[in-house]
Amino acid sequence: MKFRCRMIDLTAMREFTNIVTIISRISKQCILRLTTDEISFNIGYDSVPVLWAELSQSHFFTEYVMSGVSEEQNEIYLECESAMLARSLGSLRLHSKSVKIKLTNKLQPCLTFEIELSSSTVESRQCVHDVPVRVVPRKEWTVYKVPDIPEFDVSIDMPQLKYLRNIVERMRNMSSHLTLTADKTGMFILRVETDSANVSTHFQGLQVWSCSQVEDNFAISATIDVKKFLTFLSWDIVHPNSVRCNILENKIVNLFLELSGYLKVRYFLPAIAT
Repeated sequence: MKFRCRMIDLTAMREFTNIVTIISRISKQCILRLTTDEISFNIGYDSVPVLWAELSQSHFFTEYVMSGVSEEQNEIYLECESAMLARSLGSLRLHSKSVKIKLTNKLQPCLTFEIELSSSTVESRQCVHDVPVRVVPRKEWTVYKVPDIPEFDVSIDMPQLKYLRNIVERMRNMSSHLTLTADKTGMFILRVETDSANVSTHFQGLQVWSCSQVEDNFAISATIDVKKFLTFLSWDIVHPNSVRCNILENKIVNLFLELSGYLKVRYFLPAIAT
């Protein structure tokens, strides 16, 4: 079992750092799944999925070598502290020339980051970070498999995340709960309710990909935690090509983000009974 890769493209390093930083804000721990084609980040609690992010290795890395536990199961699962990953990559913001990431054994398994920093002198400078990891045994892999995606009552494109974030930040000061509503006409509504007022923002004419709605006066809704939704909106930093909101009436909201075919993110928000 081995893993090593290298990044030299400044844009790729910045994007990778941004992705890991966002993930570190969602959870202290994450599962890193390594395959020959992808790197995936998995966050979940008690087998309930929270986030699944897939990164195409060919976009980010100029060198990529991965050999899994066996030829039949050519994968590696690592459990690590996401905040330590983010801090280790922080040096990439300091005029870095390249970074090598390797699976090493330094008294315990580690992901070792060897970051070559730009220098005004002939000699290059190097910064090394070791992030302890737990190699997840095969008997636990089923817990961290790709989440099952249910059939949703409505699937609709979302407005630009930066606009939504400005709105939701204000709504957060009014309530801890936020209701998302969509219908077959392309209407998307954000709504908070308090004892003194009901506040809503309406977007019209959005692309609807599927909808089980039959009656025109019926819309599909789910109430979620406003802070968790706001955490997802921080993905606006990667400038996604498209973001889709999938709602299963009063049960779950699934937010799907895609960027140029090399980044796919699914974020799961359970509905709150009101």
